Amino acid sequence: MHIFQWLLSRGSQADREVPESDAVTETSGGVVAKYVLVTDYTLLTNYRNVPLATFFSCIPTERFSSRLVFKIIADPPELDARGQPIRVPYGLRKVESCLVQRVGRENVAIADPQNAQRFITEDTEVVGVNTMDPLGLGPVSMSFTMGGTLTPYTKAMFLDLMAQVNHRPGRKYKIVLGGPGGWHFDYRPEMQKVLGIDHIVHGEVDHLAADIFEQIVEGSAPPVMRFTNATAPRPEQVPKILGPTMQAMVEVMRGCGRGCAFCEVTLRKARYFPLDYIADEVAMNTRSGADSIQLHSDDIFLYQLENWRTMEPNEDAVKGLFQHVMDQPGVTHAYPTHGTVSAAVTNPKLIGDISQIVRAGPDKWIGIQSGIESGSPKVSREVLHRKAAPFAPEEWPDIVVEATEILNRNYWFPAYTIILGLPGETPEDAWMTVDLIDRMELIPNNHFITAPLTFVPIGILRGEAFYNLDTMIDEARFNVAYRAWRHVLMEIDDDLAQMTKLPRPVLGVIVAAGRLGGRYILGLMHKYARKRGFRIREPAKTLREVEGHVVSFPTA
Repeated sequence: MHIFQWLLSRGSQADREVPESDAVTETSGGVVAKYVLVTDYTLLTNYRNVPLATFFSCIPTERFSSRLVFKIIADPPELDARGQPIRVPYGLRKVESCLVQRVGRENVAIADPQNAQRFITEDTEVVGVNTMDPLGLGPVSMSFTMGGTLTPYTKAMFLDLMAQVNHRPGRKYKIVLGGPGGWHFDYRPEMQKVLGIDHIVHGEVDHLAADIFEQIVEGSAPPVMRFTNATAPRPEQVPKILGPTMQAMVEVMRGCGRGCAFCEVTLRKARYFPLDYIADEVAMNTRSGADSIQLHSDDIFLYQLENWRTMEPNEDAVKGLFQHVMDQPGVTHAYPTHGTVSAAVTNPKLIGDISQIVRAGPDKWIGIQSGIESGSPKVSREVLHRKAAPFAPEEWPDIVVEATEILNRNYWFPAYTIILGLPGETPEDAWMTVDLIDRMELIPNNHFITAPLTFVPIGILRGEAFYNLDTMIDEARFNVAYRAWRHVLMEIDDDLAQMTKLPRPVLGVIVAAGRLGGRYILGLMHKYARKRGFRIREPAKTLREVEGHVVSFPTA
């Protein structure tokens, strides 16, 4: 079979038939469970292990080119003999563990989202749905779909899942939804009834999931349940995972404390998981064949933080964490999910030491997601608060540039986010963000990507208006988005092949798909600029040019 045909044939779990012996039905001897857990397809594909390809879950479904890219990139989840996904999102594993402790392994199943109805029988009492971006209101989706005027795959596949979960007329089982995307229903409350969702849970309930499910069965649970820091679990109350997770994710801490006004996680109190706990969850992933461990936190450099006034990293604790993980049998690499770049400027040696511990090098980079959000000192002071700590908020643009140099020098590849339309942001602030991208691109041998997101009112800014990209964008913010995506395309062209470990024929198709997707987005942006009469500013070639760009286009 030609490699392109092979990729397409494996592009959707819906196209695959479950062997009769493995099919889960009411009568086949498959999984018959009291509690069925499920999540949508976009959270179960590993996107062929292409770095940062999870962003493709937010591309619109209406365009042929985006459908082609998604079909190629989003490979189906690997299933066990009973048709259950082998690797599932970390948060769903926590709920599973809590339920199993209460009712036993045989009474809890995690369903394949493309065949969810096979798992739901007359014996099912509760179906638990884990979600990330159910209604397409997340910042990435809102950016990719022009403020929601198109439908991202995250939303489309969630709606498809809900149709399956609701497939039984006159069903007796209850549907409960939770996960990071639950806040969407605060802004679209009518959708709870439309989608047949009986209960929605907000907050951390790793330790309370079994109680909640029992209340649902008894009929005593309210339609919406909210849990706050007052009921958040201590580390010793959080059950360990019972199976492997997506990207071999292992959580090392919760909470942040930097106080960014737009962020939900900064409202959570900080807690740290001990090294032996982390090692047990690492082992659960390596036993399934994983050798690269993703260390999840809201800011890896705050692990076991001691000085909350300066927020300078606890160097020994952070290095000890990475060393402990790398010392576990079967582990060849470890990398963090999130971190604030001010830590790199505070302690450049720490970055170099971690690189040595995980054996980073030209062929083995460390990925990290970090938020730039804005290149404006004013926005940094008013909205980002302590993101620059221990430095002054007004130093934020300089910190980002210096940190990028330090990270790249030590083989770290930062994936930055930028937020369009933060409250109080002016066009001048937006041009400063363009200037910041210019400065970063002038770093010799630079490596980073910038994902432009639209402001979504969560955190302490709940109640503010969404930034509607289609109706509210102006020339300055358009240039921020354009320059960010232009740089993403540059990195795809230069680095995707080197940083993706796949057989060469498959790699060629993946790189081609990535370039196609990137150019498709840029092409749409050029058309949009012409339609709106927006000028596209040329990138600066020198720092002197950057200085002339502060307010708008450079003077003649």
